[in-house]
Amino acid sequence: MAEPRNYFFDDVVIGEGQSYGPYEVTAEELIPFNRKWDPLPMHLDDQAAREKGHRGLTASGQYTLCVKQLFINQTPWRDCVIGALGFDEVRFPHPVYVGDQLSATIECIDKRASQSKLDRGIVKFVVRVFNQNDETVLSYIDTVMFKRLTEKRIGDDP
Repeated sequence: MAEPRNYFFDDVVIGEGQSYGPYEVTAEELIPFNRKWDPLPMHLDDQAAREKGHRGLTASGQYTLCVKQLFINQTPWRDCVIGALGFDEVRFPHPVYVGDQLSATIECIDKRASQSKLDRGIVKFVVRVFNQNDETVLSYIDTVMFKRLTEKRIGDDP
């Protein structure tokens, strides 16, 4: 298990970002995942994928989200997350294939203190997962509730 992270809401800086990866997509992992969670023919069979215009077997979007979550769990704020509030503008502009090396960037684009619960704040990140050719395979805006370092009064700066 990774070491504890204590990067609170108060420590998050708008415009700051981190990079993670690479993570290699293997057939040994991908095919059983696709078979269980998204058994479309293009996720299980190379020929079926080619008939759809792909160069081979493709990952389920859910698989791509799971790889993203692996990166999220490497962030310095992991232990201060109270909960996810939502994903917006989720896009899968390019498919993920066996052998792809996936990496991610995660950048804070906004934050605000909670008005109703003084021990927490809300942070928005833009997340981009991309392959070895710098093609975006997943992008979205992630809204997350964070624990605050110290309790603040309403009206204090974030």
